[in-house]
Amino acid sequence: MTRSPFRRLVFGTVRRLLYLWVRSETINQSSFTLNLDRSRPVFYALQNPSMSDLAVLDTECRKAGLPRPVLSVAVGNLTEPAAFFYLTPEPDWLGRHDKRGAPPTLERLVGAVTQNATEDAQIIPVSVFWGQSPDKEDSPWKLLFADSWKVTGRLRRFVTILILGRKTRVQFSAPVHLRELVDQNKGYERTVRMAQRLLRVHFRNLKTSVIGPDLSHRRHLVKGLVADPLVRQAILDEAAREKITEAKAREKALHYGNEIASDYTYTAIRFLEVVLSWFWNKIYDGIKVSHLEGVQNVAQGNEIIYVPCHRSHIDYLLLSYLLFRNGLTPPHIAAGINLNMPVIGGLLRRGGAFFMRRTFKGNPLYTAVFNEYLHTLFTKGFPVEYFVEGGRSRTGRMLQPKTGMLAITLRSFLRNSRMPIVFVPVYIGYERVLEGRTYLGELRGAAKKKES
Repeated sequence: MTRSPFRRLVFGTVRRLLYLWVRSETINQSSFTLNLDRSRPVFYALQNPSMSDLAVLDTECRKAGLPRPVLSVAVGNLTEPAAFFYLTPEPDWLGRHDKRGAPPTLERLVGAVTQNATEDAQIIPVSVFWGQSPDKEDSPWKLLFADSWKVTGRLRRFVTILILGRKTRVQFSAPVHLRELVDQNKGYERTVRMAQRLLRVHFRNLKTSVIGPDLSHRRHLVKGLVADPLVRQAILDEAAREKITEAKAREKALHYGNEIASDYTYTAIRFLEVVLSWFWNKIYDGIKVSHLEGVQNVAQGNEIIYVPCHRSHIDYLLLSYLLFRNGLTPPHIAAGINLNMPVIGGLLRRGGAFFMRRTFKGNPLYTAVFNEYLHTLFTKGFPVEYFVEGGRSRTGRMLQPKTGMLAITLRSFLRNSRMPIVFVPVYIGYERVLEGRTYLGELRGAAKKKES
């Protein structure tokens, strides 16, 4: 990319033109810099060949005072003209990729470290996210408006930059020390393979934690629920019990699925981010966040279930906002059916809310559909949020837990334990709760008002 004066000139021009429009920021920079040994050579690994990604990386490194990827760097007797490489090799002039070989820069680095026991090189995996929109399965617009799970073409990348360039985020991850890999694997070829494998797994897990797994279209998801063997049996049982046709029972199951399922969209998340950014500054003096780094560490490769305390309707908005702002996928949120109101319900549904009835008693078909919906979220790796207290505490004290959602979660895990589940307790404290006056009235004996 930058191995000749001409290419450096082209790269500099592209970067300046790009930033006439693009605005970028770094996710979680502080925890990354704490793990960086400035006395050792630094290299950056990007997943796919992209001049725009490299330009964003170079800009963020300059802003943070980090070694620039486009400058030469030495490791012992080896001098590399640039301090970056792509894990996926750059295509040849016919556009073909050699997926078998390792990046030449990585091979040379491993060779240099293997030959000299005192040398080391730090490889920092870097991901550039043009927006945080999850992919949609079978979508005709797939890959068009956000980061994809495949290498994007030039036209798609141009459209992505145009649409989402002002919301570009860069994730620096903890460096991989080649010295440690060489010492562990005792051999050049094994070390190269291990380094490739570590980087591939890292990029895959990080992308899932930041933009989430592929989303099914809502109608396909609901049809899939009804086609599940457990739900099909519940449909047959419903038809026999209520003395209706199987088709009528299936219609009821579809109705339940549509009533429950979220309709997560990136557009709604971005809209809520803008509105809530204004709201926090208008209503509150600030938001203090603690221990988020631990969540970012466990989010990769695990099914995350957020279990906050519940004081206010602000709780779920605040948690999703903070996760999104810090480069994590906002969760699918269990919400009471009373919140499925005109306008508000649709916005919440597009922001990740799925709706549940207060009781499942006496409705085995609804229970089967709801259980299968949650099982689908868990097994596909979507983060989920629910309140074990059930409702909001009016006094500030924790309410007695309601174990229904926990029981559904554990049954789902016993049914399919492929992905580990991590529960993340969240405490949200307010100097003043937005619904404070309403709560005081209820504690004095006033009737609880329905949401409207």
